[in-house]
Amino acid sequence: MTAEPIWLPDPDQTPRPQIADFIDFANRRTDQTMAGYDDLWKWSVSDLDGFWGAVWDFFDVIADEPFTEVLTDRSMPGATWFPGTRLNYAEHALRAGLDDTLADEPAIITIKESGERHETTWRELRRQVGSVAAWLREQGVEQGDRVVGYLPNTHHTLIAFLASASLGAIWSACAQDYAAEGAGTKLGQLEPKVLFAADGYLWNGQAFDRRDQVADLANRMPSLRAVVGVGNLGEEFIDEHGQITNLTTWDDVATGDVEPEFARVDFDTPLWVLYSSGTTGIPKGIVHSHGGVVIDHLRLLGLHLDIRPGDRFFWYTNTNWMMWNLVASALVGGATTVCFDGSLSKARQPTCFLTPRAAQHSS
Repeated sequence: MTAEPIWLPDPDQTPRPQIADFIDFANRRTDQTMAGYDDLWKWSVSDLDGFWGAVWDFFDVIADEPFTEVLTDRSMPGATWFPGTRLNYAEHALRAGLDDTLADEPAIITIKESGERHETTWRELRRQVGSVAAWLREQGVEQGDRVVGYLPNTHHTLIAFLASASLGAIWSACAQDYAAEGAGTKLGQLEPKVLFAADGYLWNGQAFDRRDQVADLANRMPSLRAVVGVGNLGEEFIDEHGQITNLTTWDDVATGDVEPEFARVDFDTPLWVLYSSGTTGIPKGIVHSHGGVVIDHLRLLGLHLDIRPGDRFFWYTNTNWMMWNLVASALVGGATTVCFDGSLSKARQPTCFLTPRAAQHSS
């Protein structure tokens, strides 16, 4: 006996999903007659070149040159995707800011468990990313260098990540519930040039000051050229004991007026480093590429989650979890990313997480 679904969408209220448009798009370019999801799935696993080429074109991936081949080497590990193409994740994450209808709409909404709310428009996001990237460039950060964050889930983290990605630098982050020793075990492996670190974070109605842990962490990474203090708990980051060398503040690096520039890199160029759990020794780095993340997150967010420009996307996470990386990629789909700092059970404004479409259907 087949169980009945506990919920089905109301066809009168549910807009046509993008995955249906994608099926029509794929049918036109391949002369197929795919009728629904099962047909699409079969095609996606039997014709990798056809499927991923269609994803690239459907979502209008930005690159130096159109692709001529999709998958040239199928060996695992070592498969070669979209050879000869050059692109940049941050360019995709910020392109909605060039749309006049979206430029002054929120790109990032940061909410703290106290109810404090901060909105960053697409136009402002482009400006701040450009400013932070210009400062990183002044510190000598180049393609392939590592920039890391010891940060909670706020707009500062997304901006620092996008600024490093725009240069072709490699990003990695750790939440502040890790002490300096644990965070250093992850981030220290990368020998980063720059550390972005907050003064602390909120949890369950309490503020946790982490400035001493920031100083300890910085001293564990001798490769650092600079530390950027982010005032998440106070108005500015202050090193009370003078333990952090080459310390500057977020306001010093993010207040310029600089249009972002994007270093387009090879498809398989590293974008960020995630980590294994560390249950079998020190955490192992897991590297994802610019091209792989762009095209797979467009597929996942655009087709499976039906995220589109103007939507709002929230997933309860922190910067330790790979879901933070997926939440960041809502920007790639032109949607607003909602960041939350704290315990969700303490949230005073739970309805702020709903997308306009979700809010419409929630009743």
